[in-house]
Amino acid sequence: MTGPDHLPDFAKPPLNEVVLGVQFASVPGYTPVDAAKIWDLFKDEFPVVQEQPLLDSQYETFGGANVQSGPRISVGAAALGSRLWFLSENDSNLLQFQPNRFIANWRKHLENSPSYPRFEGIAKGFESNLAKLAAHFTAAFEYELDIDQAEVTYVNYIPVDRFSEIGEWLNLLNGCLFDIEGMSAGFSEVIRDDEGAPFARLKHELDSVYSADGERKAFRLNLAFMGKPPGNDIASAMAFLAAGREAIVTRFCDITTEKAHELWEKQK
Repeated sequence: MTGPDHLPDFAKPPLNEVVLGVQFASVPGYTPVDAAKIWDLFKDEFPVVQEQPLLDSQYETFGGANVQSGPRISVGAAALGSRLWFLSENDSNLLQFQPNRFIANWRKHLENSPSYPRFEGIAKGFESNLAKLAAHFTAAFEYELDIDQAEVTYVNYIPVDRFSEIGEWLNLLNGCLFDIEGMSAGFSEVIRDDEGAPFARLKHELDSVYSADGERKAFRLNLAFMGKPPGNDIASAMAFLAAGREAIVTRFCDITTEKAHELWEKQK
């Protein structure tokens, strides 16, 4: 399954994780005892369940003197219960649910991961599962899904022998002549629509990381596209996520070097 013809494509990308998610108005009447019925929707494909702390609400806002990005204090009832992880048997696919969030993760594991299903495959599964959740909300709570934020994140791991090699992989720091011990950097860019109005942010995060045994080094490059879809329904959210994927893949190609493209087998 391949993406749009106009997008860059890599046969061996350094991709480690893809995350698709939506945030929505909390479900009125939901209580923690309803969690078992949520799991019933997905447990045939995701038979393992774990409990995690709740995620804070997050909103991307634009304009004004105090523009903020990230967790915000929100008005209204707080989400109840905990965040549930529903995991596939091979641990490569994960669904996350809390009363105002639904997230899907594809994660690469060296030993038991199937091949990367590409964005189209992940998005198809996410949309189907989100539709199941929305139908349950309607039947059990007479609640129509009201999506107010969406996000797509790509997590890449780029192995290196020395962190000073950064210029060989990324067009961010070329010709580095000193011995870099570690690095942590980040910035965001505003994404605008055809009329020039801001509607999303593309966030770049770069960190130097070590393996658990300290023997291997890598750069972790996160690219995250976040904002409010044009509508509050599933179709609008999926269109927003597709636009985010295009922005991320395009920017990834822009900021990585020709040497990297050769190693990752850039197709177009």
